[in-house]
Amino acid sequence: MTEGADCGLTRRQLILADGVVAIGYAVLLVTSATGLGWPVVVALGLALPIAVRRIWPLPALGVVAFVSAIAVAADVLRDPLLAAAYVLYVVALTRASPRPLSSRRLIGLAGSAGLVVLILALVAGAPAGRTDVGLVLTGFAALYGAWMLGRVIRDRRAAAARAAQALAERAVADERLRIARELHDIVAHSMGLIAVKAGVANHVLAVRPEEVSDALSVIESTSRDALVDLRHMLGLLRTSSEPADLAPPAGLAALPELVARVESTGVRVELDIDVPAPLPEAVELTVHRIVQECLTNVTKHAQAGRCQVTVRADANGVRLQVTDDGAGGAAVEGHGLIGIRERVSMYDGTYHAGPRDGRGFEVVVRLPYQRVGT
Repeated sequence: MTEGADCGLTRRQLILADGVVAIGYAVLLVTSATGLGWPVVVALGLALPIAVRRIWPLPALGVVAFVSAIAVAADVLRDPLLAAAYVLYVVALTRASPRPLSSRRLIGLAGSAGLVVLILALVAGAPAGRTDVGLVLTGFAALYGAWMLGRVIRDRRAAAARAAQALAERAVADERLRIARELHDIVAHSMGLIAVKAGVANHVLAVRPEEVSDALSVIESTSRDALVDLRHMLGLLRTSSEPADLAPPAGLAALPELVARVESTGVRVELDIDVPAPLPEAVELTVHRIVQECLTNVTKHAQAGRCQVTVRADANGVRLQVTDDGAGGAAVEGHGLIGIRERVSMYDGTYHAGPRDGRGFEVVVRLPYQRVGT
């Protein structure tokens, strides 16, 4: 959560803005003061903390409060508490207090501080006509308002961050449920094949014993593949109530149909697949889901006219890259990218998503795996 989250400015820009405000405030104080000497020193003492309030909030507040108290007591300047309120806002915005100050406690502290300032003014012998009690009370009202405004904005940003975190967790949970459905299909397919081959082996054992070896080889290969898929997937899943309508598994063979649906929306898609040997079923399914999610983001958010999908595989893994020339690619991780990240983490793979140089967005994924028998 950054200080400029609501106004769209970076921290550097906010610091530069504080410097401009500090210079303008110092010039205003100096030009409105009578004579030179102490007014200039006090103006600088109030302006410098304003310029660094986002870098050192608490030290800046201490300095500006001390200078403000002296300025009020000596009746050098007429509105020193505005600078203190300006710095106090950042302190309230960025610093978490272990015991939040209630309105009653804060008013009590402000009243005590105001009494101390008035006593200092009397001890310093400031003329009664120029010691404006209303000015002091107005200043402390500004302090209270700055504090409350900072706390309100801080609480609002914290609530927004919690809401975003909740949405991200929901997206992860939804993606894991989707993976659970796919795992159901993989296990059902593997167990079905094993059962069929085991039945064949039992049937031909006495008649054609040479076919038993082939059946057992298929059973061994299928069971190993299923165990690898289970090891990758089960580590991510949590217990959940799973709907009964399970979608059929997809794979590389379904990508052209997926591309055709995307092209019907007006986006030109170039599909380049170079996979010499069949991929493990879970890996192939993961590649399909990642491509599906990327193309969905292209059609919904990127405002792209062209997209490139490249799938390359070797003996150790598969690399997937999806790029587009759109203008809607933002460096904000939405639900789709969270889902991709979750799938990549199953294989301890690598994942990159972000804007391209110049224009467009890209997603690059590598999923390592080990083929059965290697």
